[in-house]
Amino acid sequence: MRISHLIKKTAKNEESEGNVECGLSKQSDELVEFEIMEEASDKKIFYYKDIFGLTVEDIIQMEFWTEQCAYKFYRRLEKYHGFSVQKGDYGKDENENLIHRRFFCKRAGLRDRKHYVRLDRKRIHRPKIRTNCEAKLSIYLDRGSSTWNVRKVILEHNYELTLRGMIRLIPHFCGMSDAMKAHIDSMHSYGIPTSKILGYIFGIAGDYSILGFIKKDAYNHIDRKKHDKITDDNTNATLAYL
Repeated sequence: MRISHLIKKTAKNEESEGNVECGLSKQSDELVEFEIMEEASDKKIFYYKDIFGLTVEDIIQMEFWTEQCAYKFYRRLEKYHGFSVQKGDYGKDENENLIHRRFFCKRAGLRDRKHYVRLDRKRIHRPKIRTNCEAKLSIYLDRGSSTWNVRKVILEHNYELTLRGMIRLIPHFCGMSDAMKAHIDSMHSYGIPTSKILGYIFGIAGDYSILGFIKKDAYNHIDRKKHDKITDDNTNATLAYL
């Protein structure tokens, strides 16, 4: 696959992921893709195309096949609104089955005061990132229907969210696909400098945000490949010598 086709496919997949969510089918335990599924009840087994247009009332009416489906949905929400998600507390029944779970914003809570009053501290304080943000998604298991329902959701954040063009810098979404790694490795094996490879790829893409990774990711990948090759060569040399 040519790099130009690869970039277009990456951008297309990025767009399709925002429109279609995946869940576990009750008929089979295989991962399948589907859109809105209307049930006999007034709840919907989820999946809305318009992530931006979802309100608290819409999310409250959602059901999920599994707890992981709910987490994937909240991760989709974080990607399109520009914040980070962390898994919170959970509860289990007497049989150790998970029955409720909460997901929080990455900036929930505040740093413990004890870290500010230590007299023997040698390093400077890390930048403050926690703002006591109350955004969250709380779900629980409905034993009657064996689905996960939304108990509470808060969409408001108390800080400025990441701009759409900068979301690719959030660690959750910053990474290289296996196909892109293979293309970079192939070009690098012919002696093409990394800077030239990245300049060519970014030039075809036309926008850094389309690729979903930054220059540092590419350089780190190439450094890891070199390190693995050196390690393997040393191992083989040692075994041959013995």
